Amino acid sequence: MIVVLMIVAYILGSIPNALWIGKVFKGIDVREHGSKNTGSTNAARVLGAKLGILTLILDISKGAIPTLIATMLLDSTISAILVGICAILGHSFSIFMKFKGGKAVATTVGVFIVLVPGAILLAAVIFFLVFGITRYVSLSSMIGAISLPIWIMIFYKNIPLTIFGIIIAILIIVRHKSNIQRLLNGTESKFSINKKK
Repeated sequence: MIVVLMIVAYILGSIPNALWIGKVFKGIDVREHGSKNTGSTNAARVLGAKLGILTLILDISKGAIPTLIATMLLDSTISAILVGICAILGHSFSIFMKFKGGKAVATTVGVFIVLVPGAILLAAVIFFLVFGITRYVSLSSMIGAISLPIWIMIFYKNIPLTIFGIIIAILIIVRHKSNIQRLLNGTESKFSINKKK
């Protein structure tokens, strides 16, 4: 059962929502516009707010649905973590895009909403505080991700989930390496939406 759920989670996580939404609704390949990323931030920039929000909801769902199913069918935190990891890896290394993908932030949110809702809520507060000050989604995402395992340890005191949070924070930072370079160079774009879309 666990192996089946992990495979399903990876395949579900691999679905490139920004890509198909852009092609279906706008005839646009988001990989050719904006940051060329297939995450919800670039979808909002390129496709507009409504389609960006749709992408965000679907990307969160990719993490939440398989993790929720795992928690209901398997009485094991480790099993739920393994399923969640597969969904996140699917988003970052999609089988449908030659093992390329997004930065994993939204799908990670979906996984942790199920596992540690209080901690992800506090991490979201950190995200919005940083975003409100800087308007950098990348910086906000990384700082929010770094805070997540801290909140897990403080409020849940669960070692496996804390380790999971640390691993995912590292993954998110690594996936943002180009953003980090642009932040250091002062060339990172602040978030804005093309209102003509």
